[in-house]
This record gives sequence, structure tokens and C-alpha cells, in this order.
Amino acid sequence: MREGARRAVSDTLGFVLVFGLVLSTISVVYVGGFDVLTDARDTQQFSNTERALDVLDANVEDLAVRGAPRRTTEVLLADGELSFGPAVTFNVTANDTNYYAATIRPVVYRANDGDRLVYANGALFRQYGDDAVMFDEPRFASGNRTLVPYVVTRAASDGVSANDARRLLVRTTVNGREVRTFENDSVDLTVTSPRANAWERYLEPELNVSCTRPSADRVRCPLDADAVYVQAVGVDVAFT
Repeated sequence: MREGARRAVSDTLGFVLVFGLVLSTISVVYVGGFDVLTDARDTQQFSNTERALDVLDANVEDLAVRGAPRRTTEVLLADGELSFGPAVTFNVTANDTNYYAATIRPVVYRANDGDRLVYANGALFRQYGDDAVMFDEPRFASGNRTLVPYVVTRAASDGVSANDARRLLVRTTVNGREVRTFENDSVDLTVTSPRANAWERYLEPELNVSCTRPSADRVRCPLDADAVYVQAVGVDVAFT
């Protein structure tokens, strides 16, 4: 083979190898970089919704504590769903006869990957699969006079989902208030919830008691106080 022909073959082969290497590098960077960017976007969206539910919690506290009749919270819903979770119950019982039970519908944000943020009775949870962590606590107060708050949220609309960014208004309106007093040495609080483990981790140190678990989704805690006050506020929740 002539020298010129050998040089041409060598140049062509070199070009093919370099071009293939460049394409491979671009593919690796694109796939890896795209996954990183997607994860970062999803994390940011989850954090944004978490901050919005913090505002919702503060607004509902205005209803429960400061007597406001209604509040509106704006949520940027992006690639997720805002809905009402399965009902949970809180029941204060004295001598197994006198009781005050409330059924609460939690507000739940579900991301596309299944992770959830949950607002229930003044508490905020991060939930990953079956594991839940309480990151914002309710207004329980223990002592000789123990306060058990009931924020009885009720569904006043259907849930909302989005495949893209959508601004959503969460309207909360008071529909009733009540205070009950239990003056008895044998008073218990029973919480029935899919997040019973998280409630137990909160209630034991908060109330300075040892709770029991009648079932996997139920936790029962004694309320050792001269008087137990249940402060209940009913709240209608609508998504618009």
C-alpha cells in the first residue's frame, strides 16, 4: 500500500475513534447529569411544598388559637397531588366511660415518587413508605392541667393533582369550637393513625409518660393530671 493511502486510512480510523469517544462521553454526561438535575428538581419541589404546609399550619393555628374565622394558603403544586388521607381518630377517655373522640381527615401531599407530606391535628410529617417522621409538633401541653388540642380538619372539596406547575389555594374555615374538661385520675389519650409510631415518639417525652400499643396503628397514653382540657376546633378544608 502506498504511503498516502496508509496515511488516509490512519486519519479516518483516528477520526472514527475520537468521534466515538466524544459521543460516549456526551451520552454518559447527559444520562448522569439528567438524573442529577431531575433529583435536584424533585427535592426542590418537595421542599417548596413543605414550606407551603408550614404556612398552612400557621394559618390553621390562627383559627384555633387566635380566633380567626378563615384563612387562605397558596401552594405551588408541581408534579404531585394534594388530597385528604385516611381518617385518623383522637379519643380522650376517663374511666373507660366518659370520652371525647374526633375523626380527622389529614391533608396529604404526595410526590410522584410516593414520598408524602402530611398535616394532621396540628402536626406535620414527612412520610417515606411506611416510615413517618414528625418535623413540626402540635400544641399539646402537659402538667397538672394538660391540654389536648383537636384540629378537626374535614374535606370540603376533592383532591387536586398536577402534571406541571399549578398554583392552588387551600381555604380553611372554622365550622365550630368546643372545650371539654376531664377531672379524673384515670384519663387516657388514644390515637389511631397510620403514623402511630411517630405519634408515640412525640407523646411519650411531651407528656412524660409510657404509652402502650394496643395495635400497630394505635397508641394509648395515660394523662396524669388534675384536669385534662380538650380544645376542639372544626376546620373545613377546600382546594380551589
